[in-house]
Amino acid sequence: MTKAPRPHSLYDFRMEGVQYEIVTLAPGERIVRKALVAGYFYHVISGSVIGTSEHQESVSIGTRDTITLGGFMAHEIVNSSYMPAELLIGAEPYEVLSWLKPAPIVNVFKASSKNPFQKRLLLAIDLVIEEISNPEIPPDQPTLERTAELIIFYFFRMTNPIDGQLDPFPSDPRIMASIEAINADPARNWTVGQLADIAHMSRSAFSDRFHALVGDSPIRTLATIRLKVAARKMLDGQSIESAAHLSGYGSEEAFNRAFKRQFNVSPGRWLRNLN
Repeated sequence: MTKAPRPHSLYDFRMEGVQYEIVTLAPGERIVRKALVAGYFYHVISGSVIGTSEHQESVSIGTRDTITLGGFMAHEIVNSSYMPAELLIGAEPYEVLSWLKPAPIVNVFKASSKNPFQKRLLLAIDLVIEEISNPEIPPDQPTLERTAELIIFYFFRMTNPIDGQLDPFPSDPRIMASIEAINADPARNWTVGQLADIAHMSRSAFSDRFHALVGDSPIRTLATIRLKVAARKMLDGQSIESAAHLSGYGSEEAFNRAFKRQFNVSPGRWLRNLN
């Protein structure tokens, strides 16, 4: 019997050596991190902070917001307000996460987001806060590591706010490079040949390997990623027309047809249902 494709290496993903701490930053205080040490997330329990990393603009996050910063670049967290800020900080050693690619470096998950998985992410984070702050029962490391995996999975699932299915994350770095290229520029008129060039493979070998790992063709995967990118842009406040254009669709009508064909609901109704 032929094995079903395993479209992402997250099937075998395990967190090891994860560390959590709750810290309070005084006004003007900052946390400075070097590159290639660990991957971090910062969840604001109260107050507000600004996160900056090299080559990227600063982002401000407030109470119940979360920011993730990969271990591939140096960054800092600054309390630029006049009030203390309390943070939950999660860190995973770089060597455990080094198989992850550096893009995207920074993700911000706003508490006010309409993403249907935002509530679940906050519940998972609250489990960690309870586990490490309960004075009666000491924290359990295996529990913290399994909860960290849950948080990581919600970070990934939130990139697909429509049905929550994980994006392909194949174990072959050549195929993953082609998927990253699509995510970085979904509006580009990609061809299989161009994606094969990125993977440094022949067109036929690339198509066969891609389908074997992902379970779908490169072009169908491109179409699905475009729809997910458009959905995230709509949640960020873009109009349906603008989200369609920025995701590579020539018209709103073509986008509406593709969205409904894939998810059995129109973009407009999907947004209304979220509200």
